Amino acid sequence: MGKLDGQVALITGGTKGIGEAAVRLFVQEGARVVLCGRARQDGERIAAELNGGGTQRAAFFALDVADYENWKQAVSFVKDTFGKLNILINNAGISSRETLAETTPESWEKTIATNQTGVYYGMQLCIAAMAENGEAGAVVSTASIDGVVGDADFFSYCATKAAVQAMTRCAALYCGQKGLNIRVNAVAPGYILTPMAEEDARQNGQSIEEYCREFIALHPIGRLGTPEEVAKAYLYLACADSAFVTGTTLMVDGGYTAK
Repeated sequence: MGKLDGQVALITGGTKGIGEAAVRLFVQEGARVVLCGRARQDGERIAAELNGGGTQRAAFFALDVADYENWKQAVSFVKDTFGKLNILINNAGISSRETLAETTPESWEKTIATNQTGVYYGMQLCIAAMAENGEAGAVVSTASIDGVVGDADFFSYCATKAAVQAMTRCAALYCGQKGLNIRVNAVAPGYILTPMAEEDARQNGQSIEEYCREFIALHPIGRLGTPEEVAKAYLYLACADSAFVTGTTLMVDGGYTAK
């Protein structure tokens, strides 16, 4: 018996990295999943791989998280496809290696739109959809160690990830005050070996091996994290194991912020 039997989840950024790992883990644990993203070919491939045996466990929906109307379409798609919504994983995100002086209005707006406004849209629309069920619900958003500690090289990214933690607290309080059986939490990963890490290395003029050596040294546990380890944190906060947890941010950072 899976931890998510009978549950329906929407996972953004679900076509690669941490999001893909979460999609696969949630299906393994019994959930039906709508994986969202902009890479249609990858999304449809992943859904097809998970739909063996004649049972539909996954479906892909092309979603730009910065588009409110697109979000409304995604929520309607979930309900039309699987009948309800129980879990939202706000995983989609972008980052740019830019200091305060280097940040342009265009890059600032793009980062805010994806990492912060997209989380707001998802929280608002998906919590409303969950409330229709009368069942327990869970929202998990992706924060970061960079929302807890500063990093001069990621000005806009740090700003958005700190905002995600504040939004998580506010949304959790809202659900409690309204008597909704919906918990709202966040996960703050450390450095995880994903396609985003590879892009960060490229922006910094490093090979992925050089990048890993630099950032492993910052994690007391002595290595970078894996997408599967973050996905398991999502699972914990999405399932009944964390029934008394809301309004919190779970650090999954190999001790990075313990220093």
